[in-house]
Amino acid sequence: MKEKFEGHPGKRRIPSGILYILGSAFYRIFFNVRIEGTENIPNEGPLLILSKHSSYHDIPLGYSVLTRASGKRNDFWCVMKDALASPIFMGFFLKCGGVPINRENPEKSKSQLILARKVLHAGNMLGIFPEQTRVPGKMGRGKEAGFRFVMGKPKEKVAVVCLGISYEKGFLRKKATLKIGKVHFFQSGMDASQFFHERMVEMGELSGFSYNFPPPKKKEGTGNETTKSSV
Repeated sequence: MKEKFEGHPGKRRIPSGILYILGSAFYRIFFNVRIEGTENIPNEGPLLILSKHSSYHDIPLGYSVLTRASGKRNDFWCVMKDALASPIFMGFFLKCGGVPINRENPEKSKSQLILARKVLHAGNMLGIFPEQTRVPGKMGRGKEAGFRFVMGKPKEKVAVVCLGISYEKGFLRKKATLKIGKVHFFQSGMDASQFFHERMVEMGELSGFSYNFPPPKKKEGTGNETTKSSV
């Protein structure tokens, strides 16, 4: 584990290991898991994961898949619903790298959003659910504000990867498909609204859904070069 951050107990190896085993071993008893694109995860440096949110199962499955794909870099943090920070969980999800956010009123979670930004720009892998709630069977509208706040104005380019997740009924086990998209890079000066919209469209394609929300109006002087990606 890389480091602790003020106002957070820090990511711990044992709870993180339990969540990894839950997603990689226990869940496979009940799910036929299909994974694509593991080669797209950088094994070092700041990385923002934009993930589809379809089910409660997304966190343990996504955590295990991304941790394994990243070469077990053990620095995966995730913005999560603040209910998971309830005392009933005894800090488990916090110690797995969870950053609790009030989804109904994000303004109340400003300090936690600042923490998420610090985590990302300290060189860690950070996952967020842009839909901010579970939307099974279709794409929900992406909430750009969270992406903008967490990304901020990076001094250097930041890798961004989309994760598509979908579930289907199976004969004995449910089918879970996780598709990891190609790496894109965001840096200061880029059109954040256009970049975010393109990632939501990509996330929908990876999940097998259409993103039926209009693109933002392009700003004057903004060309296609603002959304180019490279590996």
